[in-house]
Amino acid sequence: MASSSSLVLSSPSLTPVIKDGEYKNWAELPSELTSSILQRLSLVEILENAQKVCTSWRRVCKDPSMWRKIVMHNLGNLWYDREIMCRHVVDRSQGGLIEIEIWYFCTDSLLNYIADRLSLCLSLMRSSWCC
Repeated sequence: MASSSSLVLSSPSLTPVIKDGEYKNWAELPSELTSSILQRLSLVEILENAQKVCTSWRRVCKDPSMWRKIVMHNLGNLWYDREIMCRHVVDRSQGGLIEIEIWYFCTDSLLNYIADRLSLCLSLMRSSWCC
């Protein structure tokens, strides 16, 4: 059992946690801490689950700083359109995107969409083992 002076993560629910004998609500964490926690989730987990937990988590998930680095590979068999999802998170970055990894579904149209929304140089690489 954890000591009373440490935070205990049990689930993404808003279950109160005990810190120094006081109950705290996950929704009341500072946004920087919430952001640090949520950035450990996959893009799909953020869009499909985390942002739906509560208003404060949604606010953090919509913050452009959450979308400075976008990784879209190993997404599994998704039933939704990856290109639409990519456009959505690029839009959420509001021009602050600094790194993006897209595997297997990149199109000229998607590259143009991304490039039109960036204020920095877009560098493309093609690995010999990919495509």
